[in-house]
Amino acid sequence: MPRLITIADAKKRDAQIQLDSSKRAEPVRWVSKSGGAPIHLERLIKTTDRCSYEALLAKHGSPEALSKALIEGDPEVEIEQVGRRLGHATRVHVGPGGQVLYAARVLQVVTAPDGSEKSRGDFVDVEATVGEELPPILWTGRLMPATDVVRRFVFVRKVQLRHVNGLTFDFLYEMAKSLHDEKKMLLVGAGPKGQAPLIFQTNGSPFRGFLEGRVDGEAYRLVLHLSNLELKRVAVPKAATDGGAA
Repeated sequence: MPRLITIADAKKRDAQIQLDSSKRAEPVRWVSKSGGAPIHLERLIKTTDRCSYEALLAKHGSPEALSKALIEGDPEVEIEQVGRRLGHATRVHVGPGGQVLYAARVLQVVTAPDGSEKSRGDFVDVEATVGEELPPILWTGRLMPATDVVRRFVFVRKVQLRHVNGLTFDFLYEMAKSLHDEKKMLLVGAGPKGQAPLIFQTNGSPFRGFLEGRVDGEAYRLVLHLSNLELKRVAVPKAATDGGAA
């Protein structure tokens, strides 16, 4: 089933249109140098919890004793398990001591750029802001040259907006032609003023949206570029710009 979303134009008219993702490339096939049967990947056991650093440290008592044990033998390798095919496996949560947790509490931890913890609390679901029954993506009127956009933002995904009938064809064609004539990209967003990020599913990634339009005769293409990363200049210490401290 095609996915429908609602979008508004510069005249604040809105319509439901179809959202299409780009087609996936053909799957990669791995073959040997001789070009024989295709190679398939296997998941193998790398180690066990009894061979982790924490378990070995607890067993030997100190880093020095563990270092000596590693020199004299191979306590970090469990010969009977390492290299076996994994087969079907179920992901589980484990505690600090390696015990399986049957009732885990999901927390949301916020960290600073240096890795220090700023806050933690119960995880709260973030609802989608884009959808068939949700308010439309708004035309903000903020036009930016494409050369500026690609230098400031990293695009991680793009989707194509398609019409679902003759009326929405004219609706989207007019939007695409307006952007084509301006030779600019339009910043779009969700929320009452179009300032909220675009979130396409519950707890999904928030994106900035940039709408690009092209026309060729009676044909049009309207592409929504999505970005979740802005490029910024790194602050250079004054001492570095002066050639270092005296």
